[in-house]
Amino acid sequence: MIEYQINPAPMGGVVKQIYEDGRVHINLNGRLGVIKAPRHLIVDDIEIEPGHELQFYFSYIRVNENPYEYDSSDLNPDYGITPTLVGGKLIQVNDTAVEAEIMDGMGTVAVPRRWVFTDVVLEEGQSCELYLSCMKVTGKREIPTVFV
Repeated sequence: MIEYQINPAPMGGVVKQIYEDGRVHINLNGRLGVIKAPRHLIVDDIEIEPGHELQFYFSYIRVNENPYEYDSSDLNPDYGITPTLVGGKLIQVNDTAVEAEIMDGMGTVAVPRRWVFTDVVLEEGQSCELYLSCMKVTGKREIPTVFV
């Protein structure tokens, strides 16, 4: 098995939607994917609205056939935006993208397949890991209202 090193990097995104259950839909800058995360991962104590710009740490995803005992307790707004290695499971794999469910109800991440490091064939149910942090509001932009 080839070992791949994943490192957290500063990332940005824009809130596109707030769900009734409190999850926040965040489009990553550069059309790199989508994160759906619980509201409590956002450090700022303001009412989050579509258009809020967020800054946080994020990494590529690595399939890990022998997962660690991950601890998501550092994903705590009291600690700021500190990168934390978290585990997850691939819940969707297709020709162009993957979606992973993050441990302990910390949401989901959907990214292009090229964001996944592995030397095995990607399949739903595989264990994975990635770096994620809490998120900080850095601004707000006007986004078009979409009527469905």
